[in-house]
Amino acid sequence: MAKTPAYRLQVLFEMREQKKKDAEEVYAEKKKKVVEQQKKLDEMKQTLKEMVQHRQDKKREYAERTRAGEYTVSQITANDRHVERLKQQEQAYQVEIDRQVERVQEAERIAQEAMDALVKATQEHKALEKHKDKWLQAVKREAAMKEELQVEDIAQAQYFQKLLEELGEA
Repeated sequence: MAKTPAYRLQVLFEMREQKKKDAEEVYAEKKKKVVEQQKKLDEMKQTLKEMVQHRQDKKREYAERTRAGEYTVSQITANDRHVERLKQQEQAYQVEIDRQVERVQEAERIAQEAMDALVKATQEHKALEKHKDKWLQAVKREAAMKEELQVEDIAQAQYFQKLLEELGEA
């Protein structure tokens, strides 16, 4: 069978294929950043829980020791200030957590944009892939028709040759 002709849009096909691969890589990278930011947020939330638990433990410890009469008035005041500082640290850390939530949301938005670009690149590639498949089928049909015509011409030539031979003998 004859060699298939070159696909006239092959360069565009390869460009779209490369664009699709690039979009896949970018999306994977952006999704990885979302996971990293979310992990950091989860760790920060866990740290805040530990800070709250620590403050509550200290408050409980100070209250028990105060009831037992182990502290003077100045020590009780110092303990109250310490508990208040712990609470302020928690509030400051909550602000950091809020900033991290914003980072996670931004990373998710960027990942969604990358996903949209990937979907678009995939659609463009698939469209050209369909076009190439249809073109290839048309080329094969055309080649099959040419071959059929050639076989028909050969059969016809053989028939006329045989007819001439028979007429020549008669």
